[in-house]
Amino acid sequence: MGGTYRSVFQYARVEKYLRDRVRSGRLKPGDRIPTESQLTQQFGVSRMTVRQALSRLTSEGLIERHRGRRGSCVAEPRLEHTQIFLSVEEELRARGAKPSIKLLGVRREMATGRVAEQLALREGTKIFVLERLRLVDGQAIGYEIRYLPRYIGDALTTDEIHNQPLVPSVRRILGKARSRMSMWVTASVARAHEAKILGTKVGAPVLVREHTWYVDPEGPVQYGKSVYLGDRFRMAVEFASAPQSGAAGA
Repeated sequence: MGGTYRSVFQYARVEKYLRDRVRSGRLKPGDRIPTESQLTQQFGVSRMTVRQALSRLTSEGLIERHRGRRGSCVAEPRLEHTQIFLSVEEELRARGAKPSIKLLGVRREMATGRVAEQLALREGTKIFVLERLRLVDGQAIGYEIRYLPRYIGDALTTDEIHNQPLVPSVRRILGKARSRMSMWVTASVARAHEAKILGTKVGAPVLVREHTWYVDPEGPVQYGKSVYLGDRFRMAVEFASAPQSGAAGA
């Protein structure tokens, strides 16, 4: 038991040392961190203990390893999306980043399968489809495809199609504020088409987000799928428990 506690304490020391140096700015994104050998000597611990600390920091997204290079380096900070009723662009802009959009394609097609189901439309109903690339500071972070009922898609302006997030655009068209959203987030790997668009390798880790947006009383007004680079993006959601009915003091 004592040996287990010592092991936890040892890798936690290494982990805290590196995390503190990154958070303080002494180590910046892209900077190399000390090698396993250097950390082993510095802390007087085994190589396995150092690797455990580095593995935890890698899983956290704080550092990254590069095949063919010794050691690790500080990772670029992941972009977070926390407010689902703000577009990604609106939230990132509020944090000082410079998001932009590149139009990849716009078309009208027949709704089938899951798209028809999520938009509550009969199969064969014509819909409006947008494919776009999301960028931050000029670098691609995600690829999105959005399916919209024709009455919404046809009301979008040219500027909204090419350059603007869809959340405020749909609000403008409907003049509605009361809405809800269903969302599914899945860890996956980039397929050939996605890898080409995102400028990454086939099989690279990605985060896939699907959502359906509902507005009362219209019903579903958008179904979408977004594919984000797994090492550049994460979603953060905060939950709070509701007070139990009949609880003391209620």
